[in-house]
Amino acid sequence: MHGYSSFAVFGCGLIGVPIARELSAKGASVLVLVRPGLCSASVKQKLADVDVVEEEYADCAAIQQILKENAVQVVVSTVSAAEVDVQNALATTAHAAGVELFVPSEFGVVTDGIGHNRGETSTIEHLKSIGMPFAIFYAGFFIETIPAMTGLSVNGKINVIGYGNMPCSFTASDDVAGFVAHVLTVLHPQDFFNRTFRLQGDRSTLSDLAVLFKTEVQYVGEIPGQMGEVWKRMQLVAECGAASTGWNIRKWAEGGGVRRMHELFMGGSPVADHQVVL
Repeated sequence: MHGYSSFAVFGCGLIGVPIARELSAKGASVLVLVRPGLCSASVKQKLADVDVVEEEYADCAAIQQILKENAVQVVVSTVSAAEVDVQNALATTAHAAGVELFVPSEFGVVTDGIGHNRGETSTIEHLKSIGMPFAIFYAGFFIETIPAMTGLSVNGKINVIGYGNMPCSFTASDDVAGFVAHVLTVLHPQDFFNRTFRLQGDRSTLSDLAVLFKTEVQYVGEIPGQMGEVWKRMQLVAECGAASTGWNIRKWAEGGGVRRMHELFMGGSPVADHQVVL
């Protein structure tokens, strides 16, 4: 093992659990920190070989003490990427505790140059400002989220916001976890300090998913089901091309991408009146 051997994973969701398991399987010391009451018995069973600690993320003093006591070298954040302030506070606390590397919760679509908050407080910019080394792993959309993101689990159809003809990257959470664990435990730190890795398990447009799932495409203004507004925003990101891990923000901006994104997010779907079922 040439990389790190002591980790703290914040969060126990879709990507947090497999990352913790993969790191443990590599022989690393792994600690999972979750907010009180947010880790179910079934999840704890999946993490049977990993220590799970419940602690309020806002209690910086307690978090810092835990990281120090466990000699944590790397913090992997899998909290919601929308929780920018929470993640920035965790980064600052980790830095104060002597943690050597921070892996931000950027496992989804590419945010290089814009950040989830599109401002100076984005986690990547914050990490740079405090001098905390980082490694970023982009994987596009998790394959497991396709049924919810497209409303397939609600009405059996691929519900599309926009045209749905831009290539998107899809990667299984287990594949992401395996790659992350390999990089962090096998490679030398100098090979991934302040570097970005882009993964892709499969590539498809949202509309073409209908063929894969043997169903129909339905153009809609809203995504049916829980978290419909969140999935709508994700599809709007895909409509701009940013759901592909090969996305290049500079070329995108030069091609009028900023204007395009503004139109989509401010004006809604370009086919809002195109309620056609193919």
